[in-house]
Order: sequence, then structure tokens, then C-alpha cells
Amino acid sequence: MDKEDYKQRIKEEYKQYIKELVDTIQPIINHKDEFIEHCREHKERISTGFPGLDKAFSGGLTNELYIMAAETSTGKSAFLMTLAQNAAEAGIDVLYFSLEMGKDEFIARGISKISYEHHKESKNGLLMTAGDILNWKYDTALNEFVRIPYSQYEKYSEEYFERYGSRLHIIEGGINGITARDIANMVSLFKKDSNGPVVVFVDYLQLIRAESDDRSQADRKTKTDVSVTTLKCLASQIGMPVITISSISRNSYNGKISSSAFKESGDTEYTGGVLLGWNWVGVTDGKDEAEKEQEKECCRKRGYRKISLNVLKNRNSVRDVSIGLKYYPAYSYFEEDDGWDPVKENDTPFANEEDIIECRKKRK
Repeated sequence: MDKEDYKQRIKEEYKQYIKELVDTIQPIINHKDEFIEHCREHKERISTGFPGLDKAFSGGLTNELYIMAAETSTGKSAFLMTLAQNAAEAGIDVLYFSLEMGKDEFIARGISKISYEHHKESKNGLLMTAGDILNWKYDTALNEFVRIPYSQYEKYSEEYFERYGSRLHIIEGGINGITARDIANMVSLFKKDSNGPVVVFVDYLQLIRAESDDRSQADRKTKTDVSVTTLKCLASQIGMPVITISSISRNSYNGKISSSAFKESGDTEYTGGVLLGWNWVGVTDGKDEAEKEQEKECCRKRGYRKISLNVLKNRNSVRDVSIGLKYYPAYSYFEEDDGWDPVKENDTPFANEEDIIECRKKRK
């Protein structure tokens, strides 16, 4: 086949393809019965585990693509883990694509969170950080490095697997990485065999591997666009909430995250159904370095960071809503709080009243 014949064949195949697409065009009245069936269908509500966030999302998570923009090391992965654990504990199948963190660290953080929950309830529970569980500690009395015995946190470990073990599925990126097409195909097959709703988490967007046979994805923005479009189709066409994190460029640091931060990561601003801005109040949303360091010191003393989760875009619900959170980084623990009044925080293992009052004076 010569070059001209090949071109002609491609042209004819494309015409046939367009004709087949035209044949699928139907008047909207043909969708009436299907629409009514969807409206009458009783769908299980998928809660985030945070009442204020559920209200902002009109009840919880829906078949939409949620993209959260955040600076590095501010607690975004810990928050996604918390949402995943909350869904799993509610009996929802969760597929968590952990492209940065291994299973052991993921589990250790969850066990640490449970230890803090027990501490808040009893005020005398044993507190364990993920580092306590995974790492060695130097014992000055023995003059050597030791590991904390598993028996000391075994009850927390058992509770972790009892609460989340049967519904939470953690998929690591591995050496070769995972493409957006891999994620879509894996999730589609899993949902086909599942009897209920499925929620997908991708941590995080920029770590999705480019397709090796698609040279256009050598460009970072193009790769991100392909990934976002694929995840969007997974959410809307296959039908499930898909939640992912997007990093931001250094140009968006030193200021409250707005929708413009998404422009630097391809077409995420337009493709994402719900866009969220993750701000560490007094640190990532400010510009004065001295004030930032002052707030970091206050966070260290009181044991928690003040987080503002802002709904920047919500295609089918309200936007420009902010949800206040307290984040205890040592234990990957979050609680909803719009007041952030540290004087009332007497249950934190870090703060004493003098430190708290000092922090309040500095903020004034």
C-alpha cells in the first residue's frame, strides 16, 4: 500500500467513525425514563466523617472528581487517609492509590490516630506516633537503640484492622509506577465485582506515571491533563467519587490558595468538579516570615495546626465555603472546629495553659 492509499484509508475510517458517532445522537426525550429512574433510586450517602464538610458537599461525596491543592508537608495526605478510613469504617469499599507512601507507614499512621482517640477519651491512654511504631529509639539508660515492643500498641493495631481491614484497599505505586489508564481499568473491574459503592483516592496527581507509548505525555502539563480527564471519566461514567491531591508550584506559595493555583497544573481548574484549597492558617496563607515562624511555634506548643479547607469550586452545590479543622500532626488526627480557641484545648498532650495564653497574646 502506497502513501496515498494509506491516507485515503485513514480518511475513510475516520468518516465511518464520525458516522457511527452521529448515529448515537438522540433527542433528550429518549433519556427521560432513565433520568426518572436515577432520581427515584435510593443511593447510599457517602459521608466524609466531618458534618461541616458533608454540608458543604450537600450530603457527602458524589460521583465527581474532587481535586485538593496544597503545599507540601501540610497534612494533605493525612487528611485523605482520614477520609478513606472514615468511608471504610462506614462499610464503603475504598481503593487508595498510595503513590508516595508505603502500606506500613499508612497503617502506622492509622494506629497512631487510634491511640490519640483513646487518649482524648480516657486522658490516660498510651500515645503512639507513627515514628514510635516504625523506627528505632535511642534509650539513654541502656545506651543503645531499641524498638518499642508490639505488645504496647497491639490493642490499637487490632482495632485498626477491625475497623478498616475488610474495606480499605491500599495500592502502592511500586517501582514501575501506575498510569491513569491502569487506575481506571483496575477500578472498573473492581467495581464490576463489587456489590456496593466504591470510593477512589489518588495520592497524588503528579505522581501518576505517563503512558510509555504516548510521547505527548513527556510534557508534565499534558500528562496531568490526561490523568485528570481519565479520572473525571472514571467518576462520572463508571460512577464513583474520585478524590485526589494536586501539588502547586512555588509561585503559589506564600498566600491563600485560590483557583488560580490549579492553572499551573494543566486543565485541572476546568475538569475537576470540586476544587478545594488546603491552607495551614497563619503559615501557608501568609507572607510575613516572622509571623509564620511565630505560628509554627504556637502549633508546636498547643499540639495542633489550624487548617482551613476552602471549597473554591463546586459544580452542583455551594462554593466559597470554608471548613475549619484542627490537625494534630504527631498523630494524624483531625477534628472539625470553626472556633480554634486554644484556651479550651486542655485535652492535648502538648499544651499547658501558660503556653496557650502566650500563643494567644502573640497572635494579638
